[in-house]
Amino acid sequence: MKSKHPDRTRDRAGKAWLVSRRRFLGLGVGALTAWLAGCRRADVIPAATPLSTPAVDPSSTVSSSSTPAPEASPISSPAPASTPSPPPPTATPIPPTYTPVQSTPTSPPPPTPEPAPALSRPALMAHWPVTATSRVVLVRHSGVWAGGTPDPAIVLQMLDAGLSTLADTADVLAVWRAHFAPAERVLLKVNCIAYGGPTQPAVAYGVARRLQDAGLPAENILIFDRTDNELAAAGYTLNEGGPGVQCHGARGEGTEATLSQASVRFYQEFDAADAIVNIPTPKQHGTAGVSVALKNHYGSVNRPGSLHGNWCDPAIAELNAQPTVRDKTRLIVGAALNVSPQDWNRPERENALLVSFDPVALDTVGRDILVRHRQDAGFDVGYLIEGARHLGTAQALGLGTADADLIDLHEVVLG
Repeated sequence: MKSKHPDRTRDRAGKAWLVSRRRFLGLGVGALTAWLAGCRRADVIPAATPLSTPAVDPSSTVSSSSTPAPEASPISSPAPASTPSPPPPTATPIPPTYTPVQSTPTSPPPPTPEPAPALSRPALMAHWPVTATSRVVLVRHSGVWAGGTPDPAIVLQMLDAGLSTLADTADVLAVWRAHFAPAERVLLKVNCIAYGGPTQPAVAYGVARRLQDAGLPAENILIFDRTDNELAAAGYTLNEGGPGVQCHGARGEGTEATLSQASVRFYQEFDAADAIVNIPTPKQHGTAGVSVALKNHYGSVNRPGSLHGNWCDPAIAELNAQPTVRDKTRLIVGAALNVSPQDWNRPERENALLVSFDPVALDTVGRDILVRHRQDAGFDVGYLIEGARHLGTAQALGLGTADADLIDLHEVVLG
């Protein structure tokens, strides 16, 4: 299947796009800034108006003091750069080997009068290659944005339906209790480096609510991303040491991870946590193809900018293979109420949550969602597929599966 626009230098009528020298330099520097920062803000689309985005430096370290280093002010008019910017992704046809994951319409298990049998965490979390397939649950509700912002009650319904379908039991709290002990400290890793489309707070707070319902004190739950500023800008309520769910950025460095491309350190909050719930949001990424659960952990270390060579491969997979991530992650909840298939400043509605124990399978389904959105808009999709080579590397490391035939995708529609 060929892209609808194999020549991205011409419009639908076949006329060449004309870009002024100033606009050309602005686009080039904007792309260079985001590339050097390690987080590309949006796909460069010549017909779109360039947007101002925060200038962040993911490779900078965070002080161990209680206040993170200040971020730069938004850039509205970049100055010309002396070094050339990397080229934007090329419009390419869909690779013939690409096969989207096929879903099975499903209803959550119905309630039963008998209490659920004792659940085993290892048995619940088992996925490929331990089992023949890996299950991913996609839950949709068309009314989740009815009030203009995500409805917390509907988000909880979606989360409950997703987890009960994933675990094949109607007793959702039994699943939470099987995964998390009341005395454990649980870190919820959100992604706020999406400007207009971060991990939706209603999803993270929904997970925190269910953890409390399962017996964890609110103070044992930390909603985390790199900096206080990014969390606050994304709509989270900062709380460090006060009563209730904790929420703050990094306060220092911890365990070192030596990877092929560089050595980095996890933030100390990951050392302090007993368990992790990964709560990413699906978005396109110019140097990794896609960013979902696996790449979300670039916000868990101090120098992610050093891990962006070769389409972030094998760095993404190697980072997720570290014991700090692999041994502590208990659940992945993909916040796909919004997704960012094109521009991180302009996310698009998907009205969905993704739930799985397999981060690779969940990322594969997330990539399919992004591919569909870009196809519907007439944009190239080849780089989402070919650029996400870290999915294959992660499968080779046994972290999960990116093979569509090995992913058991259940789709639940609630409304």
